[in-house]
Amino acid sequence: MELIGKLFSDGMIYLIIYLWLFLLAFLETCKDTSRYKQVFAWISFVLLTLLTGLRWETGTDWEAYFNLFDTLELDWTFLMNIYAFDLGYVVFNALVRLFTHNYTIFLLIDSFLALGILFSFLRKYSPNPNISFFIFYNAFFVSQFMGSNRRMISMAAVLFLFVSVFQRRTKVYFVWQTLAFLFHRTAFMAAVTWLVPLKRFTEKKIGLLLGSALVIGVFELPYKLIGFLGSLLAVFSSAPLIEKLIFYSDPQHNLEVISENINPVVLMTLSVIKRSIFLLFYLIVIRRNNRTLDPLTDFFFNIYIVGFTLYMLMNGSPIFQMISTYFTFIEIALIGRIWVYTDTGARIIFLCILLIYGFFQLLSALNAYPELYMPYRFFFDK
Repeated sequence: MELIGKLFSDGMIYLIIYLWLFLLAFLETCKDTSRYKQVFAWISFVLLTLLTGLRWETGTDWEAYFNLFDTLELDWTFLMNIYAFDLGYVVFNALVRLFTHNYTIFLLIDSFLALGILFSFLRKYSPNPNISFFIFYNAFFVSQFMGSNRRMISMAAVLFLFVSVFQRRTKVYFVWQTLAFLFHRTAFMAAVTWLVPLKRFTEKKIGLLLGSALVIGVFELPYKLIGFLGSLLAVFSSAPLIEKLIFYSDPQHNLEVISENINPVVLMTLSVIKRSIFLLFYLIVIRRNNRTLDPLTDFFFNIYIVGFTLYMLMNGSPIFQMISTYFTFIEIALIGRIWVYTDTGARIIFLCILLIYGFFQLLSALNAYPELYMPYRFFFDK
């Protein structure tokens, strides 16, 4: 209740955009807005770009990213920053610094690049971009994009990577995989997509995958295995990636980086419930359509199941669970495609659920570090 009060007093901008996106999703669901849905989506794209591009001292990791840009030397020493960040992101900072020292301009370019890639993807692969934007805002924008300047570019690039795997276009895949990896090393996990079958998982396989992942995850076996492998590889190499494995598999470090406002058990439970609600909705729609969907939607559905499975497998480490976000991120396009196969009545019912659940999901994202998000500060307030 305290957070809700703070949202209405210091975070109205988050609530206004939330209601705007819901209104567009509702219109897209109940009215024939085919002539205007892309125009509305364009407006939402601009609003979100400005929201994350014009902020000042707002969002997680603000200080680290600002200091990198502010202190970057445009000579060979700038490569020293690669140890803490990623090659692509450091070079990106250097390129912008060639013509401006204004961090707001950098943020606008960064936001436009990340959200531009995402918007291009939704325009092409989501027949209902406004419901996609609504899901994106609640589940990913605040928690992932506002404060992770490099990772948001990586996540957006992975969306196109999925399509290149579906089309079996290897060269295109390597372009998107390289871009994603250069901006965030964890994007190498997207290579797992080649193992995802094109044929949609049966309900029996889904139950087997998720059930096994839940049992294995409860005992934290993958998490412990990663720590063991990191320690073993450290004997032979001190590469940054190996050091990261050791660092992030340390239980003490996991406790230090998690906000005191977050209970890992509660977070895990709520996340599983949320994913289960979406999965149940998808399965109901699939059954009502005689288990027939188009091939690309089937593939996106499988990717979502893989993300759900990885999330439960990595129980014990919220840091490693973040890797599963690359796969569950596909839900912003999947919901837009599933929407096509859903009758109006079912859409409205599920949209009402999303109105309530989406609000609490937004609260959950803000709850981790409310002091870093509220009050929202524009660059001219600095």
